[in-house]
Amino acid sequence: MQLSKEIITASADSIDDTGSHLFWRSNANESLSESINEFGQAAPILASKSDTGFKLIAGYSRLSALRQTNQLVLVRMVLDADDRDMGLLYLADNAHRPLDDGMRLAALRYFQPISDDKTLKTDILPRLGIKPKSKDAKLLLSWLDMPDNWQAHLAAGDVPLAACTPLNRMSDQDRLAVEPLFAGFSWSRSNAVNVLTWLFETSKMTLKPIADILQQSGMTNILQQGLSPKDAIARLCAAAKTARYPELSSLQNRFDRAATGITAGTRWRMVQPDNFETGGAELIIQVKNETQLKKAVEDLEIMAGVPTWREIWTLGGKND
Repeated sequence: MQLSKEIITASADSIDDTGSHLFWRSNANESLSESINEFGQAAPILASKSDTGFKLIAGYSRLSALRQTNQLVLVRMVLDADDRDMGLLYLADNAHRPLDDGMRLAALRYFQPISDDKTLKTDILPRLGIKPKSKDAKLLLSWLDMPDNWQAHLAAGDVPLAACTPLNRMSDQDRLAVEPLFAGFSWSRSNAVNVLTWLFETSKMTLKPIADILQQSGMTNILQQGLSPKDAIARLCAAAKTARYPELSSLQNRFDRAATGITAGTRWRMVQPDNFETGGAELIIQVKNETQLKKAVEDLEIMAGVPTWREIWTLGGKND
């Protein structure tokens, strides 16, 4: 491969911009269009000769902006470039762009058929800002084996990179069942991994398909309630956790009811710190002055006499 030192001009319509190596293609934004209209094309695009004219290698947004105003295009020619060369040149020309996991996966999908596993890991991933031995490197390479519909969810930002681990453990049928959870929602890494793991483990424990668990836990109904994404995800997480840990969830609900009864009308907050392994509870309050401190002490003395404490102390015990 060689880059010519000569820059030529060509019509926008003579340049083919459909190559698969243009894996991050996007039209010109308003700022780029305004800049080209005011100052002209500052940097040439990269292209190679084809049977019908030219084949674009890098500079899709610049070409798009120039095509909109029917301007001639400054072209720097690339000689003897194979598929790998075109992909690497495209990466280099777009080195300034911030990358998300969907963009990284799109690049890996292009290079996978023309590279061995070692090259993908040690050469391509570093060009995408990923250390070859990192956890994200392993996850990205695993996503290459995921079905196209799930790769599309990653590209759309609907599912986090780490979700690949529990998804890979599921059957095709179970992955189909959980897919509606990620349609239109943007999940955090921890929530997505937790929910998928809880559903998978519940399925294995009960010997039921995940579709049945979604229905019986009420998660299917939650998706149909038209809730805001934040509320829907919170309820889906709670329902999945209850399905996986029914006894623990029952204890937590009883604890919350008892704690609310004890702390009602005060600024005190009560939490269970260790999943009922040792019993008891933690009391938390924030005070900003002497008056608030005095009131907190008074409330604590009143709370100490509430008989509901016995329920707090015995939750999860042998006599519970």
